[in-house]
Amino acid sequence: MSIENLENLLDMINFTYEELEMQISRYKLCFSDYRNDKIEWEEKLPLFVPSFYNYIKKYGCVPAQENYYEFYFLENNDKIKSKKFTSEEIEGIKARIYRTYPSLVRDLHFGLFLKDKKYFNSVFYNVILDIEYGVDLAVTTNEGIKLGFNLFTKTKAAEYARSVKVYRPKKSVGFACYEIPLDLKNCKKCGDFFLYSEKEALAIIDVVKNHMNGVL
Repeated sequence: MSIENLENLLDMINFTYEELEMQISRYKLCFSDYRNDKIEWEEKLPLFVPSFYNYIKKYGCVPAQENYYEFYFLENNDKIKSKKFTSEEIEGIKARIYRTYPSLVRDLHFGLFLKDKKYFNSVFYNVILDIEYGVDLAVTTNEGIKLGFNLFTKTKAAEYARSVKVYRPKKSVGFACYEIPLDLKNCKKCGDFFLYSEKEALAIIDVVKNHMNGVL
């Protein structure tokens, strides 16, 4: 697969990682412990990621948690109505969207962070690359070497989700991919958000160097 044929969504964003931090520093996060088994594991919902980036394209800023939820339902209204969900199932969808939201912000922030710091020749994100190929970010070195990265938090829930995700078929991207974990107990915090920062960027740089040297 050639990522050159895909749109780099980081290029259409007209704010920096620092400006993103200013935006989200004002946002409050809230979560529900409610989980609906049908919504969690059985129902195939419209994808969460596209609405997040469509909101940014339309409004030029990161949505707050509730704005993201409302925009998702606005974009997918016909599909959701056709499912005739119960009120409990709608509540389950809301809970899932609210839990998903911080990771979308975190991954976007890290992509912009790497791009703005100019550690690499290019930093790439695309929804298709993310959803269909399982690559959260891809970088191209000054030597033209492409590498992909899977970003995840070190939590029991994330580890379980990743163990389930392993069994989903993923297409080959044609370049090496590595995992970059985020330790929530020892990471950058911006308001209510836990973020990747310099520490994880240096981990990626080390991975790139080791890959180029044939260590990995």
